[in-house]
Amino acid sequence: MVSYLALYRKYRPVDFDNVYGQEEVVKVIKNAIINNKISHAYLFSGPRGTGKTTIAKIIARLVNCEHLENGNACGKCYNCLNFMNSNDIVEIDAASNNGVDEIRELRDKINLVPSNAKYKVYIIDEVHMLTTQAFNALLKTLEEPPSHVIFILATTEPHKIPLTISSRCQKFRFSKIDDDLIVDRLKEIAKFEKIDVDDDALYEIARISDGGMRDAINFLDQLVSYSNGKITLDDIYKVNGSVSYEELYELVKSIINNDKVKIIEFVDEIDKSGKDINKFVEEMIIFLKDVILYKNASYLSNIKVKNDYVKLVNDLCGAKVLYEFIDVLNNTQNVIKFSTHSSIIFLTSILKFSDENNEKDSKIISREIISEEKVKSSNTSSSKKDDKKNISREIKTNEMSLDDVDVRINNALALASKEYLKNLKEVWGKIDEYLFDDEYSVVAGLLKDSNVVVASKDNLIIENKLASIVDRINDNSLEIEKLFKKVFDYNGLIVAMTVDNWNIQKNKYISDIKNGIKYTVKEKVVKESKTIKNNNDPTKQLIDLMGDNIIEYK
Repeated sequence: MVSYLALYRKYRPVDFDNVYGQEEVVKVIKNAIINNKISHAYLFSGPRGTGKTTIAKIIARLVNCEHLENGNACGKCYNCLNFMNSNDIVEIDAASNNGVDEIRELRDKINLVPSNAKYKVYIIDEVHMLTTQAFNALLKTLEEPPSHVIFILATTEPHKIPLTISSRCQKFRFSKIDDDLIVDRLKEIAKFEKIDVDDDALYEIARISDGGMRDAINFLDQLVSYSNGKITLDDIYKVNGSVSYEELYELVKSIINNDKVKIIEFVDEIDKSGKDINKFVEEMIIFLKDVILYKNASYLSNIKVKNDYVKLVNDLCGAKVLYEFIDVLNNTQNVIKFSTHSSIIFLTSILKFSDENNEKDSKIISREIISEEKVKSSNTSSSKKDDKKNISREIKTNEMSLDDVDVRINNALALASKEYLKNLKEVWGKIDEYLFDDEYSVVAGLLKDSNVVVASKDNLIIENKLASIVDRINDNSLEIEKLFKKVFDYNGLIVAMTVDNWNIQKNKYISDIKNGIKYTVKEKVVKESKTIKNNNDPTKQLIDLMGDNIIEYK
């Protein structure tokens, strides 16, 4: 005889106060019971393990309690004490009793009055499994049952319930339970059962359970038997057949670096270990989704270990690569569902993506190298005509002075327009179309993972995580402004800042505005070429005297 009681059964709620995540359902039903407005039929639908059968049993208990107190059972009367063994609470599993004969038997017995309780409660689980004939047999009884009968139908697939049945019931939709609520319940159980488990492991259990409280508690029970000590993330990965966040990061890193040996070894190890490739691909998609959320909204989950690797992948991959990678994984998942060679399909898909991604990067890098070689070649030319043209080009790609940066930031904030910023963000993705353009590929590559944060008719502020990229954007401001003219028909000045510096500047701006300090437009600082160092050079003197914009070389 089995004496051990599974945790999900041991901790099943017996009143509404211990039900998690279904506040709206609980409120409506509890008020109906208190005000004696109980319906003759209810239809509960929603994902597995979210409390449908549990609430059905609580209803059966409350409606038969002899001394109800503020919507809670007294726990002392005969019906409360004998609830588990009551003949007046009838549970039917429609998955195994789905025929018309079973429903006819139910219909024949329904007129029998309860033996001890006030109501006879029929709980039909997985009701969508009933046959059409069984539904038809249930129809008339469900429409006009005796006054002492309550039907509670539960299903995970409400679309399979005939409208003639569902329209005769009060319908309640159960939602997935929030991870934080699941973790709170798991902590309570762990405390009562003296289970040693940390928060990261609990949040991972909650995530794997996909909003199902029963699945989460059952998995915790399984982990207790496995660990014989403190439950860790590694225990979860081994029992669940999933991989760690570190392994996911290493695979993404190998794909970005086009390290075919490591990619093949990784997939081979997954295949040998017997892990479900389809499940692994799903885990990877969810992980990359978190990276995208972090990249676009600085969102992070409650799992500290996961967050560390989310940040690493965020620094490793641009947004466009992430979007493309998720598309590849999604398409791969659709194929491997119907294949007997899932590991081969997965391997070839990511190897192909890795090659394509590497080819794109190679084109950008090669064009940048070619551009730099042209500049070097031009600088070493002995021709005076080439020297003069080279001077002109160096003036155009001149580095901004610190004063010029400060002025541009000030002017952008002084003239900032939310509407202009919104319109520009909507078309910002057009820059990607120039990543392989012969003339603009280098500067478009600099803007690939940058964002515009302030915009006006005359000035823009752009942010990027990397200081090296920010410096290169500012060094190539004239070329970028030419690109903006071509793509957006924009004639203003640009300046770039690191994300950290922008956050500091933004907070200072907000504080200044609150304190009544207004930003006014300052005069543009005249730029001076850092590449022309010989003050005795007649060309330099002519530029200093008359300005570079009126000089023409022939």
